[in-house]
Amino acid sequence: MNKLLTIMSLVACLIFAGCSDDEPDHEADLFSLAVQLEGEGELAMGIHDCEIIVPGNQQYISIDIIGDYDCFRVTAVPDIGMVTSGDKRIKILLTNNLGETSQTGTLEFTVYKGKSWNKGTVTVTQRALSSTKPDEPEELPDKYRFKLVKAGLTPFMYDDFRVPAPFDNLAFQIRDYLDRYNPFGFPEFVQSYDSIVWSAEGMPNTVRIYERKTSDSSSEEHFTAQWSSHFFTPGSMKSYLKGYYDGKVIYSDSIRIDRYERDFLCFDWTKGSICIANPRNMGVYCLLDKSREYSVVDTREINGTRYSEIHARNNKSLPDGEYLSISREVLVKLMRENIGEGVSAKNKIQSFNCVPEGVEGELFWENKTTRILLLHELPSDTSLEEYYLLVEAK
Repeated sequence: MNKLLTIMSLVACLIFAGCSDDEPDHEADLFSLAVQLEGEGELAMGIHDCEIIVPGNQQYISIDIIGDYDCFRVTAVPDIGMVTSGDKRIKILLTNNLGETSQTGTLEFTVYKGKSWNKGTVTVTQRALSSTKPDEPEELPDKYRFKLVKAGLTPFMYDDFRVPAPFDNLAFQIRDYLDRYNPFGFPEFVQSYDSIVWSAEGMPNTVRIYERKTSDSSSEEHFTAQWSSHFFTPGSMKSYLKGYYDGKVIYSDSIRIDRYERDFLCFDWTKGSICIANPRNMGVYCLLDKSREYSVVDTREINGTRYSEIHARNNKSLPDGEYLSISREVLVKLMRENIGEGVSAKNKIQSFNCVPEGVEGELFWENKTTRILLLHELPSDTSLEEYYLLVEAK
């Protein structure tokens, strides 16, 4: 408890009952909060407002509301996690894998009593995870150290681009401390670890590059010396390889992954190639975000307008009817991440040159070089119902 209190700053004060348009019959009884972190006891008793600083690996905060009241309502939620509320309890499921950036959010709620109410806030700051090599013992010999290395770039359209864009394929390798790459067998440095895990700041998933499992009767090892992944957005993020032993990180290495947007995602309407015949439909996956996948059709041209299509892939093999709404969500999410919120396509679809028959336009986006439609393809004798993005050069 004492250790936890050293990382928490609780600023508490009693506040007056809120005002309303009508004069209340009486003021609500004052109430208190019991803020509890995972694995710890009750903290911050007897306050309306509090400020809490929690470590980056904290998973949730539970808040009990104590007092004489009829009901409570959450009126705003923090942008650092998911909030659920039940009878006299609010639970905040916090974001993890923050990397080097701390995040702060404010939970606002109102407690009602008769015709009066009291308002309270909980401001939560989740500290950044350390970007330094954690828990690295000084005595770890060089032969057990490793490096995370960028190993190559394959532009999505197989064009001659030298810097990566979203949807391009990036390859990575793990090498020894002398920068040597060994694609076969198990290199000497893995002997110090139970597992070696690849991760990146802000990404929801991780990948085990090395894993050793032992039991009384058997031993099993898996090792990947080189792997590759696409990414869905431009920008820069730090990527880590962390070596674990007995549940603790004993060594790590990191690099920065930069992606630069072309005209839009991986498309370059001037220098990019055009498929003359038999266009391919190629998959786009991210090992660090397994919630979604996309597929992209080669760039084509109609009457001087270059265009392509982006589809959502049913990577979890859900029934077609169930996946239809999910596919729409992941396409809109991709556009929100790269351009912003869409607008109605009602008065925009006529500006497009490559819209096929049998579709309805739902949402529209654009930037300086590109316009995009979210299309709803209606079911027919020759095609299934689906959503996809039509991407055109201006």
